[in-house]
Amino acid sequence: MIEQVEEVMKFAVEKEAGVKVDQVENWEEIHRDIVSKLEALKNAPQLTETPLIYHVDVAAMYPNIILTNRLQPTAIVDEQICSGCVFNQPENQCQRKLDWEWRVDYLPISKGEYDRAIEQLEIERK
Repeated sequence: MIEQVEEVMKFAVEKEAGVKVDQVENWEEIHRDIVSKLEALKNAPQLTETPLIYHVDVAAMYPNIILTNRLQPTAIVDEQICSGCVFNQPENQCQRKLDWEWRVDYLPISKGEYDRAIEQLEIERK
């Protein structure tokens, strides 16, 4: 477990924060603190807190639900994000090649709607 914690910490510091591990002054102190908290959690796994992390499984949704709710699937990332990901291994098959099409509805307002909006703004300004 200690090796995994160190690997995740290095990833978080170097890839996410953009700082070299050598520049972290209290690396060992933070590492010991995290390991001790994880071991305490492992020894007493009974939690009473309500979780604050929610997971939306976008990959399981149908494409029309994704488009309707304007969600972006997790498969749309750039090369930089992909190269820094800990799951970027061929056996994980985390990348699905999807063809996405940009769809935009253009609904211009009429002259009457424009005039009503201007009137409303003038009323609110007074």
